[in-house]
Amino acid sequence: MSKHFDDKWKQLQQFQPTSHEKTQLKQRIWQTIQEEPVKKAPSHLFQLKGIAMACLLVLICGSFLLLIFQQSGESQNAANQPFNYEKFSWELEDVYSEEVDEGLELFREKQSVPVGTVKEITEKEMNTVTTQLPMSVVKELEHFPYPTTMYIEHVKMMDTSLRYHFFVPNKEKWIHFTFDYPKLEYAEIFHAISTLAFEGKKPYRHDEPLYVNHGYGNILFPVGLKPYSITLYKEIYYWKNGSSKAFSSYIETLLATGLWKKVESNGNRHTFVSVEGNEEITIWWDRKDLIYEYDYPDRN
Repeated sequence: MSKHFDDKWKQLQQFQPTSHEKTQLKQRIWQTIQEEPVKKAPSHLFQLKGIAMACLLVLICGSFLLLIFQQSGESQNAANQPFNYEKFSWELEDVYSEEVDEGLELFREKQSVPVGTVKEITEKEMNTVTTQLPMSVVKELEHFPYPTTMYIEHVKMMDTSLRYHFFVPNKEKWIHFTFDYPKLEYAEIFHAISTLAFEGKKPYRHDEPLYVNHGYGNILFPVGLKPYSITLYKEIYYWKNGSSKAFSSYIETLLATGLWKKVESNGNRHTFVSVEGNEEITIWWDRKDLIYEYDYPDRN
């Protein structure tokens, strides 16, 4: 070792810090030891936690976006799929359907002239139909199997005087049913709509009897009648769900409208006069037959 380094070593050996300096040095070393985990370890742990939280957030958001896109795609595909006309039914007898370009045409058996149509349309098309045709009646049919809006169109044709329009919502579109009167009798038209059933869409069944007006008349009729004989002054229907109790309830319903006054009653036979006095109706119940006889005093 050279003389220069020997001199430096001797000077270092002669260095003796004071007790105060020793204490300060110990405190600094101890403080450094204590502060080191606090300053560095937590910082590293927080960084790892932050990365983990960011990854989790990206995963959750990605899952939600994927689910939304899938549902949106499914809804869009379902909305764009054409209506399957084979997936609905009713209890209307002697009527069959044939496919045409825009839907179905309805025919009575052994007849070549259509009695109605079935077609899927958009809301815009529905609004066009209801605003541009001469509609005289619009009514929401309560307690029918599906939410149904009814319009009656006045038609000037040799074989059709009234055309019934029924609109039933189906996803983002509407199923449009039409029936021509008198190609089909009023009772047949309402029997079809009251027994309508779509596959995969459970219909609502009302516990109480349903009543409707036939055409422009003020007299209520039970829904579910099958016409036997219809003439100007007498109508005979088969009432499958009829009974003495149902008939009594029907008579009470007629009186409750305030449009008719009972002028005679004899067992199951009741005679009513309209409040204007220009129409008289006798109604009676005979086993399963519901019979109406009409008289018009002002015409005599």
